[in-house]
Amino acid sequence: MRKRRLEKLKKIVADSYEMTAEHFNNTRSKVAASDFQWAAKQIGINDRVFDAGCGNGRLLDYVQIAPINYLGFDQSNKLLSFARRQHPGYKFESGDLSMLKNLEPASFSVIFCSAVLSHFPSKRERIDLLRSFYNLSSVKGRLIISFWRMRGSYLRLIFINRLKKIIGLYPYGWRDLVFFWKDNQGRPISLRYYYIYSPRKFKKDILAAGWKIERVYKDSFNYWVVAVKNS
Repeated sequence: MRKRRLEKLKKIVADSYEMTAEHFNNTRSKVAASDFQWAAKQIGINDRVFDAGCGNGRLLDYVQIAPINYLGFDQSNKLLSFARRQHPGYKFESGDLSMLKNLEPASFSVIFCSAVLSHFPSKRERIDLLRSFYNLSSVKGRLIISFWRMRGSYLRLIFINRLKKIIGLYPYGWRDLVFFWKDNQGRPISLRYYYIYSPRKFKKDILAAGWKIERVYKDSFNYWVVAVKNS
């Protein structure tokens, strides 16, 4: 993918979460995120957790871990403001997940990453991020990671985009989905980008980064993988 197009897609991702932060916070409640519970149950009370793309810190609604054992990381300052307000005492940092070199290697027993990897349009960046997670993981540490399962109107949109691609009217890749994120009334809020993973490609990338896959799980919205550091 050309650099200019790559940077455009990354900007769409960054801008969209700033623009939709309040909507995200209001809709990602305990009730709305019931499918989130299975993944959270994989985390023990004594685990040290790196929450990659933590958003408003909603993982903390489902787990019981001490503030000293948690670090939330996200590029959206607006979402982090909700996280700090709703989870006082816990540590949250702002930054780009592609730049994790300042964190101490092998310092987390769990890397948690819900529906974030698909916001990276470059395969190299996706693999690099998975390798960064591997570097942050302690021996026998676990990666709990998911991608968003496309369904309903999104499948129709993917089909339309691919038809446009065939006739030269869609400037992005076959697995790139650019769409409008809408509020509860169906009004567009902002553009959003997502790389369309298949289970096979998702597992292939995880394995390429050195992880060993332990199990997979599908819920209504996500495809989850639990992997362990293979050393």
